[in-house]
Amino acid sequence: MFETGIVKKSGDLKKDHETLYTEWQGRLHRTRNFQNDEFIITLSESKRGAHHIDLEKHIMRGYQLHIVFPGQRSHFSILDYTFTYQLRIAKINFEKVCTALRFSLHLYRIHPVQNLTQSEFEKLRDELRNIGDELHMDRPLLEIICSRARVTLQEISRILEKRISDINLFRIPSVLFEFLQLVKLHYNKEHNVTFYAKKLNVSSDYLAILTRNHLNITPKKVIKGEILTESKRLLSLVPITIKVVMYQLGFEDQAVFTQFFKSSTGMSPTEFQKSTITF
Repeated sequence: MFETGIVKKSGDLKKDHETLYTEWQGRLHRTRNFQNDEFIITLSESKRGAHHIDLEKHIMRGYQLHIVFPGQRSHFSILDYTFTYQLRIAKINFEKVCTALRFSLHLYRIHPVQNLTQSEFEKLRDELRNIGDELHMDRPLLEIICSRARVTLQEISRILEKRISDINLFRIPSVLFEFLQLVKLHYNKEHNVTFYAKKLNVSSDYLAILTRNHLNITPKKVIKGEILTESKRLLSLVPITIKVVMYQLGFEDQAVFTQFFKSSTGMSPTEFQKSTITF
């Protein structure tokens, strides 16, 4: 989004980890107005400017947090000296970490810009920089990136909790929370939504309504996200065979595992494994 005057850039949205961290500083700058296909967290320390998200204009002044979701249009108009720290997470990876947001996504959409104290700003900035440092490594580890991204989203939730008076209206229902916990426990053996619905004593349709309304994804994508994250972590371990990874994740047919992995990443497990090897 900030194409000129970049101070630091780590990662690449075109590569497999599909996450980009950027630090920028300057004045009198305008970013392109386009529809994003990423989840974007921006921290700004500004004297004067504006951030346009869809049709709404948000004044930039002091320490602020800005959030933009996939599918939204946004651009910045910087009118005085400004520092920005920005993390862009491609939609496919955001779906794996969005469960760390403690409230309905609707809450974050209707409160996309928050004024921060200096200590809150510095804490979030340090979290983003930690992700940037990992992305800058020769072999960035997806597990570490996802873990740090989840911490960042939890910190953002804590900030909103302090400021939103009707926060209880946006809390994730206990059934959905239990579903997310069950997935973390059983994703390597149980891939079907029906299993989790029965465990929770609800219908698959009801579970789909909950995930769609609060996370904007399907239950199947929640399960696939956990499987994909772990499969990438395992495939990056050397030495390990595709068959071992496949069995550890509950697949009995290597062709099915290969199709699942390639449809999600654009690479076969073998191609991904080779891409993680450095000499």
